[in-house]
Amino acid sequence: MKIKFNHIQDLSDARYAAAAMAEWIGFTVGDLPLSQVQEIIGWCAGPKLTLELPNRDLKDMAISWCNILPVEAIECPAEDHQFWQSCLPNPNTEWLLLNQHIATVTDIEKTQIHLVDPQSTSADTIKNFNHDAISLNCEKETIVGMKNYDLWNDLLETLEIW
Repeated sequence: MKIKFNHIQDLSDARYAAAAMAEWIGFTVGDLPLSQVQEIIGWCAGPKLTLELPNRDLKDMAISWCNILPVEAIECPAEDHQFWQSCLPNPNTEWLLLNQHIATVTDIEKTQIHLVDPQSTSADTIKNFNHDAISLNCEKETIVGMKNYDLWNDLLETLEIW
């Protein structure tokens, strides 16, 4: 099962994702300064750099980021796929869709990702999902320099990824 880490906030998240052999690490356009994203990806190798595009208002910033960063995947709501595909044409970009309405999208390579909350979803349930990948949300530190990855560790161990 492939894994995507969403909303990368810092180098710790990116390195954890790389250690877990994640397929993708996602940065929500506009959440972090571009310079911080560049610094994080400069220290982290392995997962595909994914831009997360939650809404169309970020068009100009998304285009700028795509011109500067080595973007390998774009994640957007399925209903916005045509909009983003016309704004960000790149035949080598993998398109990840955020919801279940992928049946209406037939002209692209697509990956169906299921968002998982390790606090409320058991690993056994996750194993039974009929999805290409699972997605885990990264959160900001509540105490500077300290993050607790215990839930993710338990989940990845149960899924036999560790």
